[in-house]
Amino acid sequence: MIDIKDTSGNIRFSALPDGKRKFLLMKEDYITVKFNLEEPIFFKLGDYVDCDFGLFEICDIQKPAYNTSTGGYDYELRLDAYYWKWKNKIFKFTPEVGGQEASWNLTASLDTQLGVFLRNLQALGYTYRGKDFEFSIDSSVENKALLMSYDNTNMIDALSQMAEAWDCEWWITNSIIHFGRCEFSDPVDFEIGVNVEEMTRSDSQTNYATRIYAFGSTRNIPTNYRPVDESVIVNGVVQKRLMLPEGTPYIDAYEGMTQEEAIEQVVVFDDVYPRRVGTMSNITTYTDTVKNEDGTETTETFYRFKDTGVTFSEEYVLEGKELHIIFQSGALNGMDFGVKFNPENKPEKNEDGSWNPEAQLWEIVANEDYGRKLPADTLIPKNGDTYVLSGFDATSEAFHSMIAPAEQELKEKAEAYTDKVKVDPSTYTNKMMSDRIYSEDGIHNLLEAGDRVNLINAAYFETGSRQSRVIGFEYNLDKPYDSPIYTVGETASYSRIGEIENKVDSLTYKGQTYTGGGSGIYLITTNDKTQPSDRNAYSARRVLAEIKQRALSRLDKDEAAGHITLRNGGTVENGLVVRSPMSK
Repeated sequence: MIDIKDTSGNIRFSALPDGKRKFLLMKEDYITVKFNLEEPIFFKLGDYVDCDFGLFEICDIQKPAYNTSTGGYDYELRLDAYYWKWKNKIFKFTPEVGGQEASWNLTASLDTQLGVFLRNLQALGYTYRGKDFEFSIDSSVENKALLMSYDNTNMIDALSQMAEAWDCEWWITNSIIHFGRCEFSDPVDFEIGVNVEEMTRSDSQTNYATRIYAFGSTRNIPTNYRPVDESVIVNGVVQKRLMLPEGTPYIDAYEGMTQEEAIEQVVVFDDVYPRRVGTMSNITTYTDTVKNEDGTETTETFYRFKDTGVTFSEEYVLEGKELHIIFQSGALNGMDFGVKFNPENKPEKNEDGSWNPEAQLWEIVANEDYGRKLPADTLIPKNGDTYVLSGFDATSEAFHSMIAPAEQELKEKAEAYTDKVKVDPSTYTNKMMSDRIYSEDGIHNLLEAGDRVNLINAAYFETGSRQSRVIGFEYNLDKPYDSPIYTVGETASYSRIGEIENKVDSLTYKGQTYTGGGSGIYLITTNDKTQPSDRNAYSARRVLAEIKQRALSRLDKDEAAGHITLRNGGTVENGLVVRSPMSK
């Protein structure tokens, strides 16, 4: 029996294990329990099941269906994995002090973002069997600082948003929130006709490409950088971006690719640009009176620093740009601030032409991008903090040596991205044979998410097989080994997880326009179940399919499934004019 308990641990109802166990990576994780009752029971949010399959809770209000045949009530109760209730809570910046901010931004590394996430869990009192949650970031994930915007974002969506931004996946085992790629163990053969009864293929919405045109950021890039015959236009604006090294116009998935085999894609890596990591020293402060927007005045503290590793000049600042720094360490790690160079307007050079050290001073411009005005309190810069500067001309004599390493970094990023998108993005649903999922010693073997699989099917794979991993599964609660179903592939067929967040909406390169992903317009293809909105669009084939399904043709013979009401008042049913205002 499966005991469904209330939040106090009292059994609300015990049911036979009639139902399903389902999981899909980053999408769903739940059990369903089916039963019928003569009188309804009102289950509450938080009611839970602790069974052999794990810990599951009711996260959505559910009602039974009245059975007209029996006069009773039919239930198919869904209980989600214990962590799925996080979807009912808003991700907040300062949860421990009762902060109710629903929309906020944070430029920080992944571990810093997850630190805020753990504080949310602690403020809610959420643990796993009394143990606080923690996170684990795989070494394959680049723990770089990124700008994240959360707007009434629930906590499950926040995890997915982070995974998308850092180009990885999230999953949870017990009290650990994992970020990386969910894949491990030695591969298990899934062979059609041997231990797989049915193997079906689904197209994925993720990108598949074999030729990548890669661009970096516009930061620190002047208008005279690498002149080309054709302008690069992003969203209608001519831009200069970091480019691949000269002589490398694009990255191909393999050598000797023919023109017909090239599936092109443009990708912008906005975190790659010419830069140096500076170190702060000689930090000083001063206070001043500041007039607020409401007319009041307050006294604030301002922070200045020096960097002995660089000699800067106002002439290095790009026209129309503001100097910015992003902290790479310390209490402000990942945060972005404007800075003023030489705030006291000292002469940059002495009378003898040497540099004036008094002019080599920087002042941090406070902002409220992180929920309150910073720097302040304990979130302040300290000697030894590192940072990256942007807003200057990286081709100038003082900094031109940064260009080549940045172009090489872009090349390496593009090669790594190409390795990912050249992989077949299809997913494969495998219905297993009940009598063939035993090991040699007769023990049942149920696979988990991330288990490697070697798919063997001559109809699907030119080489006869393909190695991938389990991303989803479904089996019966009472007999888990009765034809379980495994979803194998890179991403779910309808999932957008794994797309690079920093692709541009639309980029024109050499006269050809490429439509990107991320925050741009998402293309709904022929078999895509995504609902249409103002942020997506139908593909040409989907448009034709929609027209064929919803409209009558004026060019070919056609038929309608129901009756048609004409605007002039007439109606047509089964091809006949039933009533017409013109008839007498």
